[in-house]
Amino acid sequence: DGLLAKTRGEQSPLVSAAYLGYPNVVAALLTSSIVKDHINDADEMGLTPWIAANFSMRQSLWTCNPAIFSDPFRFVPMMVTQPYYLANPTPPYQRTRELLERAGAAADIKAAKALWIKVCKNQTSETKAIVSAATDFQSTVQELGAADLTGMMAKLHEQAQAAQKKP
Repeated sequence: DGLLAKTRGEQSPLVSAAYLGYPNVVAALLTSSIVKDHINDADEMGLTPWIAANFSMRQSLWTCNPAIFSDPFRFVPMMVTQPYYLANPTPPYQRTRELLERAGAAADIKAAKALWIKVCKNQTSETKAIVSAATDFQSTVQELGAADLTGMMAKLHEQAQAAQKKP
């Protein structure tokens, strides 16, 4: 009974695991026929497990919402998890997407793009155009996220060096 979202605004365990890029948890959940029967269930925003995996949010949140850089309580926890996503021999979000697709999840890139555009209200117009034109949504948002994170880290490094030079 606890394997499905029951109340409005609640995410199912499958959506949560896909959103976080935890393929081992996704694989375990997909052993349940109940979960498989509801693999394409969407929440009230339209988020399905497949879309959640493609958002790669732990790698792309700063692209979706650049304001996260000014909130250390959100940015730091995201930053310290990056080795899991970047140094893992099998990229977690890619593996998660593959598991979902093999289990019958509907691969709806059009819905994923539309939801990204709707949810990511603070993204730049350039980012919006790149996402809209993407043929591989997941790779695109991951690449944008990596570029934005690298740019912000360089900016923070420059600020730290400038602060050290001040008497």
